[in-house]
Amino acid sequence: MSYRSMPLVGVSACLHKAETPKPYHAVDDKYLRAVSDSANAMPLIIPALGNSLDIPSLVASLDGIMLTGSNSNVFPERYQAHPTSEAEPYDQMRDQTTFALIQEVLKQEVPLLAICRGFQELNVALGGSLHPQVKNIAGRMDHSSPDTNDMEIDYGPSHTILLNPRGQLYKLLKSDQATVNSLHYQAIDRVGKGLMIDAHAEDGTVEAISMPDQTSFVLGVQWHPEYKSKDNHVSQNIFSSFGVAVRNRAENRIG
Repeated sequence: MSYRSMPLVGVSACLHKAETPKPYHAVDDKYLRAVSDSANAMPLIIPALGNSLDIPSLVASLDGIMLTGSNSNVFPERYQAHPTSEAEPYDQMRDQTTFALIQEVLKQEVPLLAICRGFQELNVALGGSLHPQVKNIAGRMDHSSPDTNDMEIDYGPSHTILLNPRGQLYKLLKSDQATVNSLHYQAIDRVGKGLMIDAHAEDGTVEAISMPDQTSFVLGVQWHPEYKSKDNHVSQNIFSSFGVAVRNRAENRIG
């Protein structure tokens, strides 16, 4: 299949401010490779330009959207909380872009896969809220990255998640549990309107969400299935299913 005939998946970028006065838009390589190699689609980077983008036209031209993870967090005022140092850093241009994307994606029924920060964006966009530091909640474990700078360790298996038998993830994996990595320190507090909890960690932390009343593919996961997506059966199932939904959208859009 040529790139020209491949379905198109928009991938959210972050606005980074380096040590120079020139900010830049960027996406981690592993997200792009997962879309290309495991969903069999062409990834297109969506810059964090906020209101400068024509979001309805952009979404109409795409066959799927993937919201990526990031070092930054959703700005707390978006879920009626006060900004604090423990919830930093922020990227409000990304917020402005992805929140508009989510609303339009759901409206146009375009397949959506939301990962880590993207998972949290989806929840907040639908009226949910976040815990700034999940490890500070009584009974919860530390879900953050080991930060060893060794990706095999940092993105390695971390803990078990328990799947909701009525959820979309259960249907994809045909199992009631899975083992995932864990590189986050924020977590869902209040679940957004219309979202179903598809999986949670053994300490109760929400790990996956879906939208049962949405006809299009919508799945959000708190972990990082994009890392070596071809080598992990959980990741393979997620990206394969996303790819099927994306190709179906492409056929309907072009046809």
